[in-house]
Amino acid sequence: MKSRTRSGIYLSVATIILTMAVAVPAEAQTSCPSVAPRCFKGTFQGEDAHGLVPPGATTIAIDTTATGTGTHLGQFSLIRQVIGNLTNLSDTGSARWIAANQDSIYTTISGQAELSDEGGGSLKVTEVHTITGGTGRFAGAQGSFTVVLFHRLEPSGVVGDVQTHDISGSFHGTVTFADGHH
Repeated sequence: MKSRTRSGIYLSVATIILTMAVAVPAEAQTSCPSVAPRCFKGTFQGEDAHGLVPPGATTIAIDTTATGTGTHLGQFSLIRQVIGNLTNLSDTGSARWIAANQDSIYTTISGQAELSDEGGGSLKVTEVHTITGGTGRFAGAQGSFTVVLFHRLEPSGVVGDVQTHDISGSFHGTVTFADGHH
C-alpha cells in the first residue's frame, strides 16, 4: 500500500471542498431557463444565530448571516431575520440581499421546515421570499423566489446565551426590474 503525503491529502481535501462550494443544486440549475433575463437563482452558506431555547418556548428569533453567488447579485451577503414557530415549524420574517456594490433587494418571508437527514441532521426550510423593494439597480424590483435552506441541528458554537448553526442553501425564481436594468 502506497502511503500518501500530507500535501497529497491536503490537495484531495481542498479539491472536495472546492467542488462542494461551486456545485449548484440541480433544482437551481434548471429552475428558470425559459425566463432567462428574469431568472434569479444562486447558492449561499453562513450561519443562523439564536438565543438558547428555554423549556416550553413556542417561538424563537433567528438572525442569519450568509454569503453566496447569484444571478443579478454576483457575490452577495444575506441578512435574514425570522421568527420560528416551534409548534408547527413555520417561520415569517424579512431579508436583505446585498450585492457587492451595496445595491439591495428587500423581501418578506413565509416558510415551513421539516426534519432532514441532510448533513447529519438538519431542518430543511422552504421559504417563499416576496420582493418588497430595493435600492440602486434593484429599485422598483418585483417578483418572488423560493429559498431552500438547510439548518444544521448540531450547534457550531455557543457564546454566552447565543447558539450558532451552520446553514447552506439555494434560491430560484424570477425578478422584474422597474427600468430594464438586470
